[in-house]
Amino acid sequence: MKLREVFYKRLDTILQETKTDRVIVAFSGGKDSTVLLSLTLEVCRERDLSIALLHGDTLVENPLIRDYCDRFINSLSKWAKKNEMDIEVLRVTPKPDMTFWVNLIGKGYPMPSFRFRWCQKHLKIKPAQRVLQKERGIMLVGMRKSESVERKHSLERRMNGMELERNGVRVFAPMYDWSDEDVWEFLSNNSPPWGGDYSELISLYKEARGECPLIPDSSFKGSGCGSRFGCWTCSVVREDRTMKNLALRNERLLSLTAFRDWLIEFCSKPENRSGFTRKGKFIGEGRGMLTLEARREILEALLNLQERVEMELIKPWEIEMIQNIWNRDRDRYPQLAGAGVI
Repeated sequence: MKLREVFYKRLDTILQETKTDRVIVAFSGGKDSTVLLSLTLEVCRERDLSIALLHGDTLVENPLIRDYCDRFINSLSKWAKKNEMDIEVLRVTPKPDMTFWVNLIGKGYPMPSFRFRWCQKHLKIKPAQRVLQKERGIMLVGMRKSESVERKHSLERRMNGMELERNGVRVFAPMYDWSDEDVWEFLSNNSPPWGGDYSELISLYKEARGECPLIPDSSFKGSGCGSRFGCWTCSVVREDRTMKNLALRNERLLSLTAFRDWLIEFCSKPENRSGFTRKGKFIGEGRGMLTLEARREILEALLNLQERVEMELIKPWEIEMIQNIWNRDRDRYPQLAGAGVI
């Protein structure tokens, strides 16, 4: 049976079971979520169902990918309006006090790592959960077993048929057994319902792959968000091949890549760590949150980078929030002041 027919049959089974009239598609802009969106749109048009896009914006996305996603969503919205389709865009962002820069520079969080992947939780998962708590219908995600060995094991443990979760909105993965070849075959041999082709998307995947999940996957121990549709500040991946390859043709991305590498090294230096957690517990020299001096140095370097590349890398309200946190930290951690940390 052809891929499209299999997908139609699976989605039909889900719709009959749930009796829903609203489908939410987790859309990162990557290849898997694009295929998922294309096929779901076809079904929803036939059945006159309401459809929504759940799209995460971490505020530190790869600038080229951010631009691609913004243009795509804008074009899709215009197409939907012209064709009288009910498509709602649910753009989710981190809470103001939980953005990447507020956590890192304001609160002194260390750079994310395999053991402490606070970014995934605060930048993508929790924002999506907050939105879904107010939504109705079902949610479809483009997770596939062939993405990695870890993802395969994770999905096998969590899946009940095609279903992943029942927390509020029920979550299904109808493409769970698609291979990479299946995805590329579909993109290469089909046209999207909104017109045009997938050529720009395909070109973005010449050198790298991977997406950041929008739903919790605590058992997944792989590379986290991967290197394609992720954050330019990502320190969970060992090497961001996407940024480095794109930077070969873009001087501004080259500057961002160099800053990211400097940031990882700078935050790992023992002298830049306070030894204390944000709860005030001493856990040892060279560990814990960043010192206030280190946070100040990062902010100064980031603002210099922002001016140099002529791109908004940090929001004015984030800077204000960071400074407020620094002021509160002086009162909250008096034990650090004596050591010259704050």
